[in-house]
Amino acid sequence: MPSQRQPKQLRMSCVNATSDMIINQLLLCPELDREKSIQKLLYRYAPPVVIQDVLPCVMQLLGTLYSPCASPEIISSLLRILLHPRLTEVQLSELTYIGNVEHDSLDLFEAALIKQLPNMSQLTHLDLSTHRYKTTFPSCSDEILQVLGLHCPSLRVLNLNFNNRVTGSGLNYLYPSKDHPGCEKLERLFVQDCSIQPEDVAMVLCSFSDLELVGYKELGTSIRMLKSRSLFRKRTGCLKLTHLDNTLSGVQRDDGDIVRLLVDLCPLMENLKVRVCDDNLNEIHKLKNLKHLEVRYYTGVHHPVGRCSELYLRTCGSQLTSFTIYCSTLLSRHILVIAESCVNLKKLFVHANMAEIDEPLDIDMNKLELLEMLNLRLGDDELVMNPAACAFVEFLVRKSWKLQELYLMVRSPEFHHSFISSLVQMNPLSHLKNLIIDVPRRTLAAPMLELSEETACLLMDTCDKLKILGNLICWDVTPEQVSELRSTSRARNYNLTVIYAQSNKLNTKYL
Repeated sequence: MPSQRQPKQLRMSCVNATSDMIINQLLLCPELDREKSIQKLLYRYAPPVVIQDVLPCVMQLLGTLYSPCASPEIISSLLRILLHPRLTEVQLSELTYIGNVEHDSLDLFEAALIKQLPNMSQLTHLDLSTHRYKTTFPSCSDEILQVLGLHCPSLRVLNLNFNNRVTGSGLNYLYPSKDHPGCEKLERLFVQDCSIQPEDVAMVLCSFSDLELVGYKELGTSIRMLKSRSLFRKRTGCLKLTHLDNTLSGVQRDDGDIVRLLVDLCPLMENLKVRVCDDNLNEIHKLKNLKHLEVRYYTGVHHPVGRCSELYLRTCGSQLTSFTIYCSTLLSRHILVIAESCVNLKKLFVHANMAEIDEPLDIDMNKLELLEMLNLRLGDDELVMNPAACAFVEFLVRKSWKLQELYLMVRSPEFHHSFISSLVQMNPLSHLKNLIIDVPRRTLAAPMLELSEETACLLMDTCDKLKILGNLICWDVTPEQVSELRSTSRARNYNLTVIYAQSNKLNTKYL
C-alpha cells in the first residue's frame, strides 16, 4: 500500500526538538569527540531529508536565540555535523541574524565550507545570501565558487546576494571547461550587489543554456551588451530567461529597446518589470508567455498611459495573471480597460499620483472575478485628497468575490466609516485574510482617516477569515481602543493580528 503521509506539525516538532538538542549538546561541550558523537547519532536516526530541514532551523536558532555563542568555531562545527554528503539543498542565510562580525570570522566560515563542499556532489540548491549586510554570515568568495565548479555539477539554484567578495573572476569557475565540469545545469542565479559588472553577467547568459532567472539589477544592461557585442554568437538558440526586472537599474531611461531585444532573444519571458513610454508597448504582444507585467511610466519624467498600452491590454490582457502599473495620472478609462480585458488577473497593483474620472465606471464591465490581491495607492503623499478614490475602490472591489488581500493607500473626502460599511454590504469579503488601510507615503502618525473603532469591529465581524487588520495608527482610534480590540480578539480566540505601527512600509512577514 502507499506510504502514509507524515503529519506536518509532528515533523516540524521533531525538527525543532532535534535542532535544539544539537545546539545545546554542542554548546555544552564544544569538543571534537562530542561533535563526532552528535554527528553519528544524527546520521543514525535522521535521514538526509530530515537533516535538510534541521539545517536551516539550527542556523535560525543560532542566529536568534544563541547569537552570543555563535563563534566561527561553533558555526564551523555545526557545518561539519550537518552538511551530510547526500543533502541536495543548503540554506545558510539565516546566519545573518547573528549580526556584524569581523573579517577574520568570515575567512574561518569560508574555510570550513570549502572543506565540506567537495563531498556534496548531489547539491542542487545553495543559499549564501546576506540580506544587505556586508560583514555578516554567511559569506561567499571566489574560492567557494571554484569548489562548486569542481565538485557540484548538479547545482541548479545559487543565491549569492550581497556578497561583495564574489567577483566576475569567481563566476568563471561555474562555466564548464576542460579543467572543471562546472555547473552547467544552473537555472537560477542571484548576484544582487556583488562585486560583478554587467559584462560578467552577459558572459553568464552566454554560457548557461538552461538559465531561467538572474537576480541582478542591471540585467537589462547585460542583455544590451549581449546583443551589441555579438556575444550571443557564442551559443545556439534563444535565451531561456523567464524573468527580467529592470526597474532597479541606476539608469532612468525607457526600456523600449529592452522590450525589442526580449522579443528576439528571450521569447519565453513570463515575468517582466520595465520603465516605459507608451510607444514602447508596440511589440510587447509578441511575448506570448508573459503572465506577470509591471510597467512604470517614468523615465526621469512622467509619461501618460496612452493608446498603445490600452491596445495591448485589450488584445493580450487575458494572458496576464498579475499586472502592476505606476503612472502619474490614472483615468477611469484605464481602469475600465483593465477590468474588462484582464479577466484572468489574480493580482492587481495600481499606483498613481492622481486619479480622474473621464468615463463612468460601469460595473457591468468589471470582469475581475478571479482577483485575489488588490493593492491600490492613489496620491503622491499623505496630504493629497483624491475625490475619485472611492469610486475606484468600489468599482474594483464590488465583484472581487475571491479577494484575499486588500491594501488601500488612499485619501478622499468620502472615504470614511459609512463608505466601508456600504462596501462590505455589496461584497462581504468572505475570503479576505489581509486588510491594510493607510495613506500613501505617510510620515505623520496622527489620525488621517475617518475610520474608527466601529469600523474595525465591523470588519472583524463581517470578514470571518480576516487574519491581519491595520494600520490603525492613521485611523481615528486611540491606543487604548487598540488594546481593547486586541483583548477582544484574544478573548474570542481570533487568529487576528491588529497592526498599529509608525511606518506604513509593511513588514513582509505580514504579506
